Amino acid sequence: MNFKKLDKMVGGLGGSKSKSRGPPGQLPKANSLGDFNEAEEEGWNIGQMSDKDITDEFEKMLENMNLTEEKKEPLRMLPISKKRDMLTMNSKTVARNKFDSPADYIQYLSNPELSLAKKYSCIESLRVALTNNSLEWVQDFGNKGLKQVLNVLNECFRNDSKWDRVQLECIKCLKAIMNNKVGLQNLFDHKEALTLMARSITPTVPLVMLEAVKLMAAVCLVPPDGHDKTLEAITIAGEVKQRERFQPIIQGLLIRNNEPLRVACLTLINALISSPEDIDFRIHLRNEFMRDGLIDVLEALENDNGEELQLQLKVFNEHKEEDFDEFAQRFDNIRLELDDVNECFELVKNLVLDTPAEPYFLSVLQHLVCIRDDSLVRPAYYKLIEECVSQIVLHKSGCDPDFRATKRFNIDVEPLIEQLVERGRLEDAASIGGSMGMTAGLEAAITEKQETEAKLVQAEMRIAQLEEAMKSGGGVPSPLTNGIQAVQSIIRPGGGPPPPPPPPGMGGGPPPPPPPPGMGGPPPPPPPPGMGGPPPPPPPGMGGPPPPPPPGGGPPPPPPFGAPRPPGPPGPPGPPGPPGPPAPTAIDVLAKLGMKRKKKWTVEGQIKRTNWKAVPLNRLTEKAFWTQVDEEQLASQSLIDELQNKFSSKPPAKKSVDDSSSNTIGKKKTKELKVLDAKAAQNLSVVLGGALKHISYADLRKCILRCDTSVLTENLLQSLIQYLPTPDQLNKLQEHSKDYDNLAEAEQFAISLADIKRLVPRLKSLRFQLHYPELVQDCKPDIVAATAACEEVKKSRKFGKVLELILLMGNIMNTGSRNEQSVGFDISYLPKLSNTKDRDNKGTLLHFLVETIEKSHPQLINFYDELMHIDKAARVSIESVQKVLKQMDSSIKNLETDLKNSSRTNQDADDGFQEAMGTFSTEARAQYSILQSMGTKMETLYTDLAEYFVFDKQKYTLEEFFGDIKLFKDQFKQAYEAILKERESEAKLGRAREAREKAERERADRAAKKKALVDFESDGNQEGVMDSLMEALKTGSAFSRDQKRKRAARPAGAERRAQLNRSRSKGRVGGNSDNREIIDILLEEENEPPSAGGGGR
Repeated sequence: MNFKKLDKMVGGLGGSKSKSRGPPGQLPKANSLGDFNEAEEEGWNIGQMSDKDITDEFEKMLENMNLTEEKKEPLRMLPISKKRDMLTMNSKTVARNKFDSPADYIQYLSNPELSLAKKYSCIESLRVALTNNSLEWVQDFGNKGLKQVLNVLNECFRNDSKWDRVQLECIKCLKAIMNNKVGLQNLFDHKEALTLMARSITPTVPLVMLEAVKLMAAVCLVPPDGHDKTLEAITIAGEVKQRERFQPIIQGLLIRNNEPLRVACLTLINALISSPEDIDFRIHLRNEFMRDGLIDVLEALENDNGEELQLQLKVFNEHKEEDFDEFAQRFDNIRLELDDVNECFELVKNLVLDTPAEPYFLSVLQHLVCIRDDSLVRPAYYKLIEECVSQIVLHKSGCDPDFRATKRFNIDVEPLIEQLVERGRLEDAASIGGSMGMTAGLEAAITEKQETEAKLVQAEMRIAQLEEAMKSGGGVPSPLTNGIQAVQSIIRPGGGPPPPPPPPGMGGGPPPPPPPPGMGGPPPPPPPPGMGGPPPPPPPGMGGPPPPPPPGGGPPPPPPFGAPRPPGPPGPPGPPGPPGPPAPTAIDVLAKLGMKRKKKWTVEGQIKRTNWKAVPLNRLTEKAFWTQVDEEQLASQSLIDELQNKFSSKPPAKKSVDDSSSNTIGKKKTKELKVLDAKAAQNLSVVLGGALKHISYADLRKCILRCDTSVLTENLLQSLIQYLPTPDQLNKLQEHSKDYDNLAEAEQFAISLADIKRLVPRLKSLRFQLHYPELVQDCKPDIVAATAACEEVKKSRKFGKVLELILLMGNIMNTGSRNEQSVGFDISYLPKLSNTKDRDNKGTLLHFLVETIEKSHPQLINFYDELMHIDKAARVSIESVQKVLKQMDSSIKNLETDLKNSSRTNQDADDGFQEAMGTFSTEARAQYSILQSMGTKMETLYTDLAEYFVFDKQKYTLEEFFGDIKLFKDQFKQAYEAILKERESEAKLGRAREAREKAERERADRAAKKKALVDFESDGNQEGVMDSLMEALKTGSAFSRDQKRKRAARPAGAERRAQLNRSRSKGRVGGNSDNREIIDILLEEENEPPSAGGGGR
């Protein structure tokens, strides 16, 4: 390090003149002491001092020079000769300036008669003195000297450009005064000091503006209220000059040939934006800069290659992105607080009420009202609007849109529409294509399987009949003779309940007469091979009364599927017989079935009951589900304790549901016309004026004879069947055929069809042909679903385990009641689990069941996946299916009768009834037989299910049974979803609370470290304040945050909700005092790990 460089570091202390530090040509050179009295210089014989004394005096000189430790260290390493020379130079300067005390400057500047040249010379000399003299000298200058400098600075604003050089020296003097804690505090205490500096930010005087901008940026970092005072000063300066407060700073960025000024202006922008703790305030300031013109300058700044400028630009962009991420992530935190439509609307309404934004908000609502009232279209509209609003509010640049008229915010709607359409297509594919497509294929496979099984049953039945006929030597029996018995025997081989009798009209001989009263009944005939039991005689209507019940008692056999259920009159009472054996006890029944008596549980205090209907012991069989369960192995003391805690006695809230219905009966008004039958003629006229308007009577007659269903639609056939005259009326009308032209139109039409044999039955057969696919579709899916559901419920292991767990809980809770130690419960109790409230009336027994399964038996939580057809089976009514099948059978029989009659009569040349309906009759009969076999199997499975779960199928229909299971399944899923949602809400609240606490801790740490930069409350003084702050701003370390926020993926759709609270917190938190250099603290913060906090903004 050469001597000239060292001389420059200590301030150029040699010589009696000081030169201006501005660029040449800007300000003239001046004699710093030209107007002061020269004082005698005192010599000091430094050459006589020892090396130790030289070192001690040199250290004292460094202390008085107001240097940082970083700058002191290389000076201490100098050789002793250099130190002696520097002490000699310093002694000459001190001797020269020993009469230049702060009071001399204050007294001289207070003279109002000073000329511009004298004031400039004095201010320049003062700047040198403040920079080079000791800290004690600067403190002696104090408030009085500061006021004189500010008075001169204020005078500059009232004069022309000749005072620019004086203004520059004043700003430099203020920087020297502020370079220590005491001077900085004095400047903060002055009301107009910062305002005068802010007024100096004028692009027309770039040198002055450069120094002022640097100082203002450094002041922003001074805690606790440096940022607030800086912003206030800039605001006042803007109001004084009647312009936007940030406009001069933006104009400074536009001066292309002044790189230092552009860097300083961007540094001030970063300091102003990044210092506040409140994100809303930071975004507000950034957007204000954007509106004042920064949005137009950023692109030009990006193209500038200056290293320092790019560093500040990088800081600006990073902070902008981090603030945007934090703002976007705010939606998850507030979603729980703003998840109610009414609350959110009230909040927005109160924010815009009586403000300029209110009419625009009203216009938005009015436009939303205009959306078409279509349940399918409305969601698409709102999706598109939500995406647009999200793109506007959460603009990817992290700043407000450009609201100027010439540059409207560009919403790229087309990609949004394409994205929404694609998303909707994917959702439909997932919900419809995935589930519906797979379900449709599965249903088709199940239907085909059941049809194949029904055909196999019919084939085996036919084989058995043929074998029986061959053994007996008789003829070939009818395919449907005793068909139902054979079906029952094949479906349920090896016995079981006796099969039902065949339907009426199926053939067969009359049954044997009933036995006389008191007899047990006739011996049953031997069954055919392969049958499990004797077939019962046919029901009434076949030539004989029904037989009495078979020996041994028991319910009468069921009729065939689709046939009516005859009540069967009771027979005359027989003579009293010997007394029967005593009824078996409960222990006997349980022992016979291999069951043990249910444990009697002990509970403390009163507990709520499960009011189920217990299964009677005398109805248990070996096939029953309840004989196989052992729910006690699922018991635990923790389960009993939880039940006691949750369901201690407390009367549950009762709910009353009032159902009201109103029926309105409309009456048709009819008009009488003057025809054979006025009403029939009127009805025929309506038909003729509608569907038959463009077809002649002759053509219609041909269509009926040819069975042309392209013309004879189902609605037309229904009208003709309903409104055609009766056969007697047609015969009477034929007598008037000679007077055809004088007849009414309706009568002419009737006469044209009167000669068709069995006209109405023919029309009914045609209508049946058209309606037949619909009849099949009405019953086949129901049969398939109910059959599959019966098999699923019986085979599901998970559902059985759930029932065991419910039985265990119920027996524990029913301890001491009439339902204690139940062997089972009625399935109809399942939907009533939610009726039993817990002690706090917050949950139910169903919620407890869900929690228990999730905790102890998680494999059962999706038990409903094994019950795929429950939902469809819950809508199946056996009576409705039987009614459809009965209608099909009756229509097929009528068709077969019409075909027989048609073959016996002379046919018209155009009559094609025999050809068209013959094939359909055969196919319909075969399809009906398959459906009847499938229906029989369904009813048989449900009968087995009734025995399995021990209930009366006559009182508890299939629709009610599966409806209760479906309702229980739905309630179970809803309870599970509610529990998961509640947990998620609690977890989010916990995370939000932890995040708030962490943010508070980090904010406190930052405030403490900021206070350590310049702690006005601590003892002693701090040196090099402005130098350190400016260095931190230059390197960018002043803008380091606690931790880099990771950019998270933005949630889509309704997940993105805006936090509407615009609070601006400007509070600061104090910290411990610290006399370390500011640059050291900032650099330390930059290198600290994220968890440590720190880093002033």
